[in-house]
Amino acid sequence: MSLVITPNKQQALSVKHQLILQSLPANKRTRILKTLGRYERALARKRIRTQTTVDGTHMASRADGKKAKMLKRMGRTLEPYVKNANRLELKHKAGLTGRIAALHQDGGTESMSASRMARIHGKPDYKAAATRSQAKALIALGYKTKKTKGKGYRRATISEITENLSQGKAGVILSVLRDKPNKNRWPIPVKARPFLGDTTPNVQRELVKIIDHINSKRG
Repeated sequence: MSLVITPNKQQALSVKHQLILQSLPANKRTRILKTLGRYERALARKRIRTQTTVDGTHMASRADGKKAKMLKRMGRTLEPYVKNANRLELKHKAGLTGRIAALHQDGGTESMSASRMARIHGKPDYKAAATRSQAKALIALGYKTKKTKGKGYRRATISEITENLSQGKAGVILSVLRDKPNKNRWPIPVKARPFLGDTTPNVQRELVKIIDHINSKRG
């Protein structure tokens, strides 16, 4: 994904500053747009740091409920590129990073597979004790255990599940309770977290400042 700014369209500049910009040599126009790109990159990095979107609202939180920040590495590889001295593109160096950033920018659905999950998190040890997250999921779905005294069943505790079930068995039970068969590939919805972008007035104000500063040194 990328932020594209072409200064002579959509009234990004007044006629006066369009004329000034076009009268400058190509190397100065490139310098102006590169400077604007670094400014926009700083805005994007600040949004990631403060976990806010382009419109100032808080970014959608993680689906797993964890408090870790989103998009932490997305700002590191942003680079400003200028084409033909009149078009700015702020984009990621690596195509894969750009595709991930675009998914978070606009929201959508990511396809996950068992093999990819294993590459990211490592192959699970199915014989190891069930995790706390598995236990919480089982309890939320109504998983029960036999009463120690008398007949019947009662809701299991986290410690009982982690002490008596393996990760593999807990996974099978979760699939049964959810009535969902094991799949090799499944969709993961991703919420929109727009961190890259700007308003025309803000672009105009910044461009005017940069143009006036560089034009004052002309010659």
